[in-house]
Amino acid sequence: MIIHNAHFYIDGSFENNIKAIKAEQGKITQLLEHVPTRLDEAIDLHGGYAYPGFIDCHTHSISGGIYTLGVDLSGCPDIASLKAQISMQAQKQESGALIFAWNFDESSLAEKRFPSQAEIDELCPDQLLLLRRIDGHSCMLSSNARARITALKSKDTILTGAENDLVTNWFHAQLDDDAVMSAYHSAAKVAMQGGFTTVHTMIGDAEMSIDHFIMLQKRLDELPIEYILYPQSFNIDAALEAGSPRIGGCILADGSIGSHTAALSQPYRDKASCGTLYKTDEFWRAFITRAHENNLQVAIHCIGDSAIKQVNDVYLELQQTNPKDLRHQLIHCEICPDELIGQIKASQAVPVMQSAFDLYWGNPGGFYEQRLGVARLRQMNRFASLIRSEIPVCGSSDWYVTPMNIAMSIHAMIHHHNPLERISAQDAIKTYTENSARLSHDEMRLGKLQHGFQADLSVLNTDLTKPFDYQAVRTKYIVKKGMQVYAYTPNCP
Repeated sequence: MIIHNAHFYIDGSFENNIKAIKAEQGKITQLLEHVPTRLDEAIDLHGGYAYPGFIDCHTHSISGGIYTLGVDLSGCPDIASLKAQISMQAQKQESGALIFAWNFDESSLAEKRFPSQAEIDELCPDQLLLLRRIDGHSCMLSSNARARITALKSKDTILTGAENDLVTNWFHAQLDDDAVMSAYHSAAKVAMQGGFTTVHTMIGDAEMSIDHFIMLQKRLDELPIEYILYPQSFNIDAALEAGSPRIGGCILADGSIGSHTAALSQPYRDKASCGTLYKTDEFWRAFITRAHENNLQVAIHCIGDSAIKQVNDVYLELQQTNPKDLRHQLIHCEICPDELIGQIKASQAVPVMQSAFDLYWGNPGGFYEQRLGVARLRQMNRFASLIRSEIPVCGSSDWYVTPMNIAMSIHAMIHHHNPLERISAQDAIKTYTENSARLSHDEMRLGKLQHGFQADLSVLNTDLTKPFDYQAVRTKYIVKKGMQVYAYTPNCP
């Protein structure tokens, strides 16, 4: 297969003489300075900008795939609009159907609140409703759904922590295998539209179940992109039995800033609380140590500085006493004082971060500043500081929380609200290619357009190394293992 008629991003630049790529059996076999005269099998990229296949290192693809068929509340201005959108969806659904309402952000509503239980119940009396906050760390559900979930003991209207996970996983567990695969196909389409060839995703209830992990593991070839799977569980035996080289994903050391449950060393600006450490130091030491001893890469959600330190302290101890090249992960790694950056460098942990968080919430006077104050705002999402310390930051969307959109993600890194944390376009691209390939120990297979590497290309209409409007960027083509699996169609992406 000859892949041609594109600008190829090689070694950090489009300034090269490469005119085509030859791919055989899914791998790059030649970088060509001339397009062959005879093109029996060829992919014409029509002048696009071809990057190594972009990799998103942290997604909730099963949730996102399901929710794309639900009610998207992003941009919802008030409670009345929320009620109208959910009611409209309920009218289309049969009695007993599940309704997923997502991207809910009470801080963007005129009323600055969650709906009441009575308001929720009147919207869909015959269907089961789950309303999820944008960060995924708090939710509400209709009373008829609550009655079905016998394990739920909390009487709180707004559920956080373990109760939030319990009800969310109950809703997901009502889906059969075909519905689950349909959700992953929907997620793959979203990934390709956003410019990604490879996606890391978590499967499990964040407690002891790995849910449909083994089923999906057996059916990965049915999907057009590559999924790198995480058994999202504390069940090390199940992960080992499934043959996984890793464990975790969104197993929680703390919660979220939006829900006041991210664990901080100092109180929130707008609440007399430091958030919540969900597990003890002893728990994490035992869990991470056993995983480490069994050569499992560990990935743990930690947003606040107290949670990051709690997890990284164990990583650091193991690096000093039993060093292995496992590349344990600090998922989110948002609030990071200077001292903590030095400790992360020493532990050789990998921060897996979401640049869109700063784009959405890092503006002066915005959500982060309201919750945390100006001083801590400057300690948020410290891409440049981490990279200057030679820590291999990896990029991700946390989709469904923020969009899988490579142009938006790169833009957010280049235009961080804190000028001291802005990075170059080349470094931003590297976080989604070379660094992300390294995270899964695939640095000799993914992340570069180079001889012997997998022939994965993300082809955009834009040179991201020059000033660009991320809202005008489109994914023109996705090439996976030397085969075109996606092409942009105007008005029908």
